[in-house]
Amino acid sequence: MTVETAGTAGGIDNDPERAARTKLVERALHLAEIGRVPEAYPLLAEALRTNPEDPFVQLAIAHCYQLQGRWSNMLTMVDLAVRRAPMDPQVHRKRSVALRELGRIPEAVAAAEQARTLDPDDARNEIVRAEALLRQTGTRAVLAALAATTRARELDPQSVWAHLTEASVQRRMAEFGRARAAYREALRLAPDNPTALHGLATLDSMRGRAVRADPALGGMLQVAPTDPAALRAATRGARQVLWLLTDLGCLLLLLAAVVVGIAQSLPTRLVAAAVGLGVTGAATLGVLVLLWWRMRRLSAPIRTLIRTNLRRPTFVAAPLRLVALVLAMLLMNLGPNPPEVVEIVGPVLVATPMLTLLVRWRTRALRELGWFLRRWWFRLAAMRSGVSVGTGSG
Repeated sequence: MTVETAGTAGGIDNDPERAARTKLVERALHLAEIGRVPEAYPLLAEALRTNPEDPFVQLAIAHCYQLQGRWSNMLTMVDLAVRRAPMDPQVHRKRSVALRELGRIPEAVAAAEQARTLDPDDARNEIVRAEALLRQTGTRAVLAALAATTRARELDPQSVWAHLTEASVQRRMAEFGRARAAYREALRLAPDNPTALHGLATLDSMRGRAVRADPALGGMLQVAPTDPAALRAATRGARQVLWLLTDLGCLLLLLAAVVVGIAQSLPTRLVAAAVGLGVTGAATLGVLVLLWWRMRRLSAPIRTLIRTNLRRPTFVAAPLRLVALVLAMLLMNLGPNPPEVVEIVGPVLVATPMLTLLVRWRTRALRELGWFLRRWWFRLAAMRSGVSVGTGSG
């Protein structure tokens, strides 16, 4: 999410000393926004020496702490600014963010509401309040967050931050279609926004739809190739893609295994073996071609991640299921009276991929059922409260 930069608290006059401080703060904020936060602190310290109680400088320092995730330091600095500029809504927004990240959620909500009271027509106050409410449990808090993001979008339809927060609320309500629409609107306004790309990618991959998420996962990595969170999400997505594609291959090979098993009942042993081997070869070739074709359609970053991680157990186990089924079909062709070891190994080779399919898809079905119930719980609660869930597909 684009972090709100510190603004002026109390205005800028023609005082040369204040003008010099402002230039120092602006240079420091520029360094901070391009990732050179440590270089910003000496400039801010110099600005603070000329007036230790200037809330403009204090907010800038708090903003740098925010970029580094130093929430306790941020809150300390913001509390100083609150005493100097209690009527500045930005100070209370910053305070809400720090309190939220420190887990002091009721205080974070109160600070956001104070900012909204001071300036009810600023979309940023609604957004910060919604983010604080999302940290609370309970239906009322989520519906209040939804109302806040709706108000924020009305106040500032061009705010990327508003659409990203709306997507977070809709995800909490299991309104995945509406969350997707909000992410896409954010990307329309800011095509390379990493948070929107990350949200859109994980929205589908968390539901087991990693193939659908592939373009967003690839785009996310292209925008933020070294970001640890993006790399972790993309790696999980790549693993899910591999498992989904090999799930399809397993289904096809299981059908082929049934045909091979039926072929073994043919009266002539030679014909039975020929049919069985032919079906095994055709099915294996078909699955390989299907996987090759589908893998080529994946984005380059996801293909690279699959190749890079293929030796990891969680990755290699997926294609090994295909190997197990092919071996099982070959063993079936040994005839109705195979060696004892084959009678043991064969069923294991068939049962293992089948069990993984059953467990994986049962888990997915239960997950979807849970989300369905959550979705309708919030829809009914919204109807009772007179809150609009939003527009777009559910």
